[in-house]
Amino acid sequence: MNHYNKTTRFFAAMLVIGGIIGIAIAAILGVQLIRQSWLLAFPMGGLAALFAWAVFTGLRLWQGTPYGRKWAAILFASQIPELTLPGLKYQWYTGAHLSPTLQFGNGSAGADFSANIGASGEFFIGAGVPELVIGINLFAVLAVILLMRANHSFKLKTPPG
Repeated sequence: MNHYNKTTRFFAAMLVIGGIIGIAIAAILGVQLIRQSWLLAFPMGGLAALFAWAVFTGLRLWQGTPYGRKWAAILFASQIPELTLPGLKYQWYTGAHLSPTLQFGNGSAGADFSANIGASGEFFIGAGVPELVIGINLFAVLAVILLMRANHSFKLKTPPG
């Protein structure tokens, strides 16, 4: 097994394991939230679908298919930003999350670092987010870089002649 195969298999496992954990979390929360209103099942279903896509893509990456090589890098790229603005929150990950963040709000500023293993997804649009948080998932950055290095379809091709 060469270096690139080990790398892609590691990140494939992170997508699959994190995706399965994410599906389980979405299902548990969905069951609890549906008691309040059946409309709350839709966001949890969307989150479960996103995690299911991560599982599917991770399996394709493990098999070395072009689909898996392409979409795994794109899925990890979508996990890089962590952004909270007044009225908007976006953050999700599968597998691992290593994130330095800058936080601004309530007349103060701060820096933080979080490290998590598993899965999470936070997507929110509304008036309940009072602060500004900007961060990056360093694990996802590393995944994108290494997957792109291992993926022949991302390499520049020189024209013949």
